[in-house]
Amino acid sequence: MLRLTIFTGSLLFLLINSLSLAQGDYRWPRQLIFGSTEVGTAGYALLVAWTTEFTVATGVQARVLPGTTPTITSWLLEGRVDFVSAPLTVLVESLDGEPGYRPGPLRVAYPVLLLPWGLMVRGDSPYRRVQDVGPGARLAWPPFSYFHRILDGLLACRGLTREQVRLVPVANYSANSRVIAEGGADIAFTSPVSDVNVEVEGNPRGIRWLAVPTAQEDRTCLQRWQRAYPLLQLVRPAEIGVQSARGVRMFVIPSVYYTRADVSEELVYHLVKWLDENHSLYRDKHALARFQSMESLRFIVENMGVPLHPGTVRYLREKGLWTQEMARRQETAVKLVDQYATLYERATSLARSRRISTDPASESWQRFWRDFLAQNRVPRFSEAWRP
Repeated sequence: MLRLTIFTGSLLFLLINSLSLAQGDYRWPRQLIFGSTEVGTAGYALLVAWTTEFTVATGVQARVLPGTTPTITSWLLEGRVDFVSAPLTVLVESLDGEPGYRPGPLRVAYPVLLLPWGLMVRGDSPYRRVQDVGPGARLAWPPFSYFHRILDGLLACRGLTREQVRLVPVANYSANSRVIAEGGADIAFTSPVSDVNVEVEGNPRGIRWLAVPTAQEDRTCLQRWQRAYPLLQLVRPAEIGVQSARGVRMFVIPSVYYTRADVSEELVYHLVKWLDENHSLYRDKHALARFQSMESLRFIVENMGVPLHPGTVRYLREKGLWTQEMARRQETAVKLVDQYATLYERATSLARSRRISTDPASESWQRFWRDFLAQNRVPRFSEAWRP
C-alpha cells in the first residue's frame, strides 16, 4: 500500500509538472537562467521576486546568477545564461568594446525599470543649480567609463575641462555616493533608487539633487550634455527613489532584460506575454515591480530606437501597439548593432592571426580595437547610435 501511495503521488506530481510546463500551446523549457547585477541592487531583488512567482505559475526552474555587468554580458553572449537584467548603458559599453566588454548581437526583451539618474550633492552644499558648477568643483569619479562620459558632458555644459575641476577617485558605486555624505566630493552622478542613497540621505546634513535644465532655461548646456552620451535624451521629474529626489528633473536611463538575437522567438514572445498578463501576480512582491510593465515598454519604444527581440516585436504587434515609426527605428537599431558585432568578429580574427590578445580587458586588445575602427573609418557605436 505504501509503495502504491508513493507511486500515485509521484505520478500526480509529474502530471502537474507536465501540465505547468505545457501552458496553452507552448511548452516552456524546464530551466531558464538569468544573469543579474550584484546582490543588493534593485535589479537583482526585483528579478528574484518575480521569478519566484514565475516558477510557481509555470513550473520552470528560474536561476538567478549575479555578477558585474561585463561578466553577465559575457555569460549571455557565450550562451551560459538566457537573459540578463542590466541598465541600457550595457548596450553602449558592450558595442563600444569598453574594457571587459565585447560587442555581440544583443536584443532587448522587456523593461526592468525606468531609472532616474542625476547629480547629488550634500544638503549644505553651495551648489543649487547645474549653472553653479564651476572651476574647482570636486566630482566623484568611480571606475565606470559611462560615468566619465556623462560627467564630461556636465563639464561641456559648463564650458569646463577635467583640468579645471578636481576628480575624486572612488572604488565603486556605493563609495561614489558615500563620499558626498563624508564631504570628500561635492557632486556625484547616481540614481536616487539605489539602496545606498537611502543610507546617504540619512546623514545629518541630508542630500539634494541638481535639476537637469530645460531647453528654455539653458539650451546650450542641455545640448552639450546630451551629445556626450547617447542615453541622455529622456528627461523627466523623478517619481521614485529617495524623498529628496522626488519631482527633480533627471535623466531617465532604462534598465532592461537583454537576450541574444538567436534566442527562440517563441520563448521571448511567451515570456513577454507572461510578464504582461501576470503583472498582478508580482507587482506587489517588490516596491519597484509596478514599473516592470507594458506601460514602461511602450515608453521605451515610443521614445527610443532600441534593438528589440523579434519575440517582443511580435507581442507588440499582437497588442496593436506596433507602428511604422517603431519599425523604422527597429530596423536601424538592429542593423547598427549587428554591424558592430560583425566588425568585432573580423577584428578578433585578425588579432588572433597576429597573435594579439583578444581578452576584452587587456590593454593590447583595447588598442587594437580602437585602431581597427579608425583604420576602417568607423566611429564608436555610441557616436553612431542616436536612440
